[in-house]
This record gives sequence, C-alpha cells and structure tokens, in this order.
Amino acid sequence: MAKGVKILERKFCDIEKRLSGFIAFVDTFVEDDKEVLSFKLSQFDRLNAKYESVKEEIFTLSDIDFKIFDGKITICNEHIEKLEVRLKFLNLKYSKNNNETGSNAVSNVVKPCFRLPELSLPQFNGDIETWFIFKEQFKEIIENCGLNDKQKLQYLQSCLIGIAKHVQTVDDTYDSLFLALEQRFENKRLIINKHINALLMLKYEKFIGDSNVELRNSVDTCTKHLRALKLLKIEHNTFSELLLIQLVMQVLDTETKRLFEMTLESTDIPKWDDFLAFLNKRCLFLENLPSAGTKDKQNFKDSPHHKSFILHTDANVDKKCKLCSLNHDLYNCDKFKNMPARERYNIVKSLNLCLKCLKPNHKVSQCRSKHICFCKKNHNQLLHFVNVKNQEMQNFESSQPDTRRQDDVIEPICFQNSSIKNNQNKTDRNSFDFPSAQNNIVQGQVSGVNMSISASQKHKNDIILSTCIIYVENSVGEKVPLRVLADSGSQVSLLRSSTADFLNLRKLKTDMSVSGLGGSNVNIKSKIKGVISNGSGSYKRVVDFHVVPKITNMIPVNSFDISHIVFPSNVHLADPTFNTSNSIDALLSADIFFDILKDGKYKLDNGNLILQNTEFGYIISGNTSRFSSGSLHCGLITKDFETLNDTLKSFWEIEEIVPTKFVSDELKKCDEHFLKTMARDTNGRFCVEMPMKDNDIELGQSKSTAIRRLKLLERRFVREPHIKDKYVEFLQEYEDLDHMQRVKEEEPGLHYYIPHHAVIRPESKSTKLRVVFDASCKSSNGNSLNDILLKGGTIQPDLFDILLRFRKYVAAFSSDIKKMFRQIKVQEHQQDFLRILWRPSPEEDIVSYRLKTVTYGTKPAPYLATRCLLQLAHEGKNKYPLATPVIENSTYMDDILSGANDITTAKEMQRQLIGLMKEGCFHLYKWSANSEELLKDVPTENKEFLFNENDKLVKTLGLSWRPREDTFMYQMNLQEVPVTITKRTVLSFISKLYDPLGLLQPIIIKVKMMIQKIWLLKIDWDQNLPRQEIENFQRYVAELHQLKDLKIPRCILLKDSVAVQLIGFADASAQAYGACLYYGSSCHWTTDMHGFLNKTCLDRLIDKDRPIS
Repeated sequence: MAKGVKILERKFCDIEKRLSGFIAFVDTFVEDDKEVLSFKLSQFDRLNAKYESVKEEIFTLSDIDFKIFDGKITICNEHIEKLEVRLKFLNLKYSKNNNETGSNAVSNVVKPCFRLPELSLPQFNGDIETWFIFKEQFKEIIENCGLNDKQKLQYLQSCLIGIAKHVQTVDDTYDSLFLALEQRFENKRLIINKHINALLMLKYEKFIGDSNVELRNSVDTCTKHLRALKLLKIEHNTFSELLLIQLVMQVLDTETKRLFEMTLESTDIPKWDDFLAFLNKRCLFLENLPSAGTKDKQNFKDSPHHKSFILHTDANVDKKCKLCSLNHDLYNCDKFKNMPARERYNIVKSLNLCLKCLKPNHKVSQCRSKHICFCKKNHNQLLHFVNVKNQEMQNFESSQPDTRRQDDVIEPICFQNSSIKNNQNKTDRNSFDFPSAQNNIVQGQVSGVNMSISASQKHKNDIILSTCIIYVENSVGEKVPLRVLADSGSQVSLLRSSTADFLNLRKLKTDMSVSGLGGSNVNIKSKIKGVISNGSGSYKRVVDFHVVPKITNMIPVNSFDISHIVFPSNVHLADPTFNTSNSIDALLSADIFFDILKDGKYKLDNGNLILQNTEFGYIISGNTSRFSSGSLHCGLITKDFETLNDTLKSFWEIEEIVPTKFVSDELKKCDEHFLKTMARDTNGRFCVEMPMKDNDIELGQSKSTAIRRLKLLERRFVREPHIKDKYVEFLQEYEDLDHMQRVKEEEPGLHYYIPHHAVIRPESKSTKLRVVFDASCKSSNGNSLNDILLKGGTIQPDLFDILLRFRKYVAAFSSDIKKMFRQIKVQEHQQDFLRILWRPSPEEDIVSYRLKTVTYGTKPAPYLATRCLLQLAHEGKNKYPLATPVIENSTYMDDILSGANDITTAKEMQRQLIGLMKEGCFHLYKWSANSEELLKDVPTENKEFLFNENDKLVKTLGLSWRPREDTFMYQMNLQEVPVTITKRTVLSFISKLYDPLGLLQPIIIKVKMMIQKIWLLKIDWDQNLPRQEIENFQRYVAELHQLKDLKIPRCILLKDSVAVQLIGFADASAQAYGACLYYGSSCHWTTDMHGFLNKTCLDRLIDKDRPIS
C-alpha cells in the first residue's frame, strides 16, 4: 500500500504544478492571450477530469494514509472552482466581443493603438446610501453574462466587503443571498431620510461663495443627493425647489446672493435648474479669477518643531501691546494675563479698547468677532470675574438668553483668581496664536500615582476630552460651578482637594486604593457627598467624590482655535471653554457619565468632532488636526481593590494557617433576622427577607439609569448578535420558570431598578453566558440597593477543611446544586426592590419586571443561600441523618464534595442527600464519583462524569480530579514567557500556582525565594529584571510544565484500615523553613503513607520594603 501512496503523491504533485500554471495564466492575462483562451479552457477541463480520477483513488485509502492528502484536497478544490469561473468568464467575454467586432467590421475599421484597463465589478460595504447604485451596476454586468447560479453567487460574494460580507442566508444560492441583501439594506425610507438630512445640514455650513472650492463642493453635494433621490423615484416640485434654493442661499456670501437676484425679474419664481446653472457659472468665474491677497499670505508647513499659527496683516492695526509695548497682542501679553480679572477689565477700559476682542478703534457694538465669554455674555473671557455688578460691564453685555441672573455671573473655580498662564483666548477668527507644543513625560502626582499619562510624541491629531460645567452645593447651600471631566473609563468620581476645601463640605473617612495606568495607585483617606445639578435645576444627583490632591494635567494641554467650526444654533455647550487649556476641578465616573446622556448628537468639522447631548448641555469629543500638543491623556481610573501588592500578599497568605473566625455582630444580626422572617411554602421552598440596615437610608430614582444601561446593552447586541441570542434565551428562561414577572409601571410603593449586563464564561459547560445584576448601581441620591442591605458573612467551612475531609473517603462523589440562588424566593413585599427593565428587541416597548428569587449581585445573596442550606439540614437531621453532615461540613457554596468508607454507606448518603434537597426544592446535578456503582442510579443528564471517559477531568473547587484513576492533577494555563520579563511578569505567572492543599510547596518555595530577591532589588513593576534573574525565571517556568504529569492520590486512607499514624517533619535553613505532615494507615497486610499537608515560609530578611514572608 505504501507504493500506491507514493504514486498518488506524484500524480497529485503534477496536478498542483499544472494548477499553478493556470493560476499564473489567469492572473497575468492580457487581451493578446485571448487567441489561446479556448485551448487553455479545454486543457483545464482535461486536468479537472484527471484530478477527479486521482481524488477517487485517494478516497479509497486508509484513514492514516488519507491524512496526507486531506488538507491538499481542500486547497485544490478551492483553486479549481475559482479557475473554472474565471476562465469561463474570460472566454464568454472575449467570444462576445469577437461577435460584435465581426458584425460591425465596416464601422470599426480603425483599431485603437492602446488597451483600456479591464472594468472591475462594483463593491458594496454595507452603506445603505450606495445600495441602489451597487444593485443596478452589478445586475447589469452579471445577469447579462450567461453565468450559472453558482458562478453568480461567487461573484456576488467577492463584491461584498465590510458588514455586507457577514450577511447570512438559509440557502447557499445567488437568489437567496441577493434577497437577504435587499431585505437588509433596501430600506428606502431610511435612505431617503439620509439624503434629505444631508441637504438640510447645508444650513450649518460656513458662508461660501467667495471660494470656488467651497462653492463647487456645495453644488456637487446638492447634485449628488438630488440625483440619488431621483433614482429612488422621488421627484422635486416647485415647492421643494424653493425650499432647496432657500437652504443654499442661507450659506452664500452677500455678493453671490446679489448677483443671483440680478438674474431674476422682480416677480419671477426661481427654478432649481436656473439656480444650479448660475452657481456653476459663478464657480467658473471664481476659478478664472486670481485669489485676492495671495501675495500677502505666507504658508508655513506644519512641523512638530514649529508653532502652528495663521498670519494676518492689517495696515490699520498697531501690533504693539498697549500694556508692555512688546510686539504682540494684548490677549497674548503675559503681564496682562497674570493680573486679576477685575484689574484686566480696568486696564481695558482705561486704554479705550473693545471689551470683546481687546482691540482699539471700535466699540463692542461694532466688533466683528463672533466669540463671547463662556457665561454667554458679550465680553472677552479674560475680563470675566465673579459677581460682576459693575454697571459699565452690564451696559455692553447683549441680551442673550441665560438661565442665570444678570447680577450673578459666575465661573468655575478653576478660572477664579488664577493667572491663566496657559489660557489662550480667541478674540478674532483671523487673528490668533497657539502656544508651543509641550513634550511632557509620565508625570507623578503629589501622592505618587499617575492619574494622567502624558507621552512625548510627534503627531498631528489630538483627542478632545469631554468637559462640562456643573454646579455643586457648598456648605451653605449655594451652587458653585465646577469644570469637570466626564470620564466613561473611571469607576470612581474624584474631587480636587483645593476644591473640596473651597466647598467646605464635611469630609467622611474612607480607605480606598485608586489606580491609574500601569497599576500605579494612591490611597484615598477622605470623601465628600456632593449634590450636583445643571444650571436649570432639571437634573440633580448625589455623588460620592473621593478627594485627591490633583486629578490630571491641563485639559486640553494647549488651547486651540474653533473659529472654523460652525455650531448648530440650537446647541448649548456643556463647557463653552472646552478649547481653552485649564485645570479640572472634578472627575465624574462612568456611572454618572452614562446617567447624564440624552438623545441628540451632531457630527461637525467633517466628522472629526462629535457633539453629544447631556443633562448639562452638549459635550464635545473627537479629534482635531488644527494643532499638535505632543501629549496624550489617559483617563482610566479604577477602584483598586486588588492592587499588585495585594495580589502578591494573597499569594503568600493562601498557605497561611487560618485563625479561628469569630462571629461578627452583623452576622449575629442577620441570623436573628433570618430566623424571624424565614418561611417555607407548601412545596417546601424557602421564602426569605433581605436583611436591611437599621438607619433609614432612602433610595432615589433609579429607572432612568436602568433605561440607559439597557440601551447600551442593546448597542452591544448590534456588535455581537451571538450574545443577544443567548441573553434573550437566558431571560426568557427566567420568566418561564416564574423567577420574574411583569409589573405595571404605575404600581405605587418603594422600588429600585437594577441594571444588568452579560458575563461570558467560555470555560463553563452549563452556562456559557450569565446575566449579572448590578445592585451596587447608585440611584439619583447616591445610594444603591446594596448600600441599604446587610451582607451577613461566611457560615460554611473553609475550603481547605472541605478538601482535606474529601481525601479521607474511600468512596467519594461530588455534585452541584442547580441554580441554587434562584430556588429561594424573596418575600413579596421586597420584590419591588428587585425590578429590572427588559425587551427582547429595540422595536418593542421596554417592560418592567420584578425578580422573585434571591438575586446574585445583591449583597446578602450568598449568605441567604447558604443559610437556607444549613436550615434545611437542621430541620431534616432526624429524617436524613447521613445527609445533614454533608451539607454542614462538606458543602462550599453550591458545590458538594463528600463520600464514605464503603460503597453501601455512600449510596445511602446520596439517596438521603437527594431526598433532603428535594424537600427544599433544590436539585442536584453534575454528579461525579470514583465508583461506577455510585452513578448507577443517577440519570445521564445529571452526570458530569461517565466511566467510559477514561481521561476526563472534573473541576472540584479549583482542583482537577480524575475520578476513574481517583487522582488529583494540576492543570495550569502557562503561556510562553514574553521577551520582556519584569516584576509584573513574574507575579502574573506565579499567580497561576493555585495550591490550596499545600502539595506543591517544594516548588512554590523556590519562586517565593525568587520574588524576595527581586523585591530587594527595589526595581519598578515594569522595569526589566537583571539578566541572572531572567535566566532563573525562564528555567523555573520551563520546569513548571512538568506539573501536568504529576498525579496525587485523592484518598489517603486504606480500606478497612485498623490503625492510623500522623507523622510530621520540619526543617530550616538560612533562607527558608518548612513543615509537612504524612498520614499513614495500616490494615492487616499492608501500610500506606501519603503526604497531605505542607507549609513553607521564607526567613524574615531585615528590610522594611520586602514582601510579606
């Protein structure tokens, strides 16, 4: 057979070579090759027949020999299908051209002396605006070529890119795919709306007409959208023409408007075609006209080494500063900017300058500058100060609408009494200057944490961060404006310490670690509760602000010009000074960020800027290429409950002997509450009440946050539709099992809406996706459901005790309690605290539900579930004497690990355990055992392990158990060692060494010694280790892979043993010391000895910064 395989390999190799030749022919095909096209096609047919013959022979081979050709056949099949389509298409194309040439030989005597490039098929990327154009062009080309369905399908698939490529069909045919595309993208109403909205957005364009480029772009835009509407059978009439003309006229300059009016008679109604012809004529005129002032303009090439500025010359303006006589404008004068705001105002008045642009020779009423102060008054931002009551200031202010009183003009604290050294204020759209770019390195704050990261980098695009002006009530109830950063990447809200002192609010003690980029952290010792609101008072919320010395650097790093941006007239900016470099008073966390979002969004500056509506006005984000700062800001701030140091500490403490736990007062209180309020229904199901704190803590409004979180979840479903299907299925099961029910929104009484989200667990065999409920989400007054609930405490044995007890049984089994939390009802009067919002599709109305069972995500859920198990064991101890100790001593959350010293007792224990659980409406599944007899009566669907699965591992409380061999094994996901090895890398690897029984201590002590040595080097977390330490670590990791071969017997006790021994050893050295215990058992004919507990510890080095040992 080996000789036959060799012959087939040679045949297949010849076919592959010839296929390569055909591929080269098609890829390099030119029109001159068309003479040999039919010959090549016949050759290809013969090759295809030979390939099919060889393939039939290959299919007769054994499985082992067939593996040689399996992958090659797949590749060849793809090549042959593509070659067949391309060769036939070329043949059809040129045979058709030849026929046309022959019939028109008389008229086509002259042959062109050059060859035109081949026309490529149109592509479609999922943009619905281009769907109709693609549809017409594609059908016109493909459906006239005489191709079969398979060929047309392949061509259609090759033309789809982007999201269009992922459209799926039930049948793999051309017609079904095209129909699916039509159903997905042929939304005629939406396409029409897009084109109409694009035309309506013309009114937001800046004034055009004096530039042929701007005018030509606008004309082309109108023509493009009108042509598209015409293809959609939407014709324009006289009324629509008049509306369109009026839209365009609004953005034309005065001269162009005047010239058009001159073309009309006094009573003529203008027509669109005439207007369009006039605009085209105007464009031609402007193209032929030399642009004015070109000789006076100087162009400076943008460079990271140069300042960006626009040079404006005006013979009538004196560029010398009126204050210091240097060659700059007053608003760029450092001496002027360092003065207090009121003194600056007096200087401007004494010099008789315009209070708006700070220039001479005109008044405010004559000023052409379009920029006003952030307070919406008609004066320059540099002249703004608190409580302006001066009559002279009021005289020049315009009567623009403002929600604040005229005599109470206020500004954020970050602007008050400051020199504004980095504050570049714009006074005229044609005259401004930018400061030079700063090259900041990573900067530490007062307390050593990097709250913001600035990097030296030469780039042209800067990201605009979202800032807004909010109001916070101070100690006497006055509203103080703060400039804040809205950060969707922060888990905590922060307040600058100087601002906290200014507000004079009572500081509360706290102890929290907050980390920034790179794991750097700072301890926060105080926080304040502040009431934030917007200017109109329509939004109000209580926020926990954690006080820090400094939040971030100046935002933006450099001021920049926005005169080229035309904002919609209805937009009220949340921070009118978003483009002015200044400090930040506070930072709003992600939960508040999403709470303040409202409907309404604009894209400006060719899509570079996004305006998003919020409760405080429109915030701005995006990028701008108008300046280069060279600095990047990272605003991710997290509650660091497990910092790098804590992780290292937990690695040491996992092997510590756990001291005796004392019952806390809170646990006593919860236990008393449970016994007083617990009940069981007619089926035996537990009905419990969630324990609440004594003090009257009220909950605020929570529904709006739940709605926003639901809409964010729906956006994720659009990106990840596979998650949506599982999510809908999960909550549908929740309702089908009567674990939640619909409620009427108008039902009175106290309630709380819990947001929810998805957690993906790919390693789980039963529940790949779980819906998690966020009962810690703050309501409008700053309190969450978890804030008013008691936690209870741990009332089950420690993990170590359960695992150690599990090793003494000859016959052992494990099981899980299915949906344990959801088998326990919450009493009806508390169910409205567990409301959620849900709808399977955005097209449906949002529906309110109340959860009826103990809900994971609520603080007391683990306590209530485990307390019900203990109560069940207590009530059933007489009827089920063998099952009761299992629940009390061998259950960890919903996992049960137990057994007995003989099969008969173990089977009876199983029977009682199932019966006792059933009385409490709990169901046991995922059964595993080291004896087939113990699984004999368990239904197959409830088994985790079948005895015909020799090598299957069962996860039991973090350990891997192979029931058939009855051994523990260590399975670690050790990745390849990265090129760069740091202290962080070492910690990441050793954190995977989970050893609750202490069986790996001879291995772990080595890495403990390594960590201690690295610690004494006093290097940073991300600094490369010395060469010697790198080599030691690499050698250690290489040896760790041998752990997969380690097998440790689970049972340490011989069957029918008559005597046991406990033997201990201890030893010490200059570096470390350790102890171990061995358990020996003897029967009449043999003795067995197993190690069951090891502990190691490093010698305590005299170094205050060393890790815990």
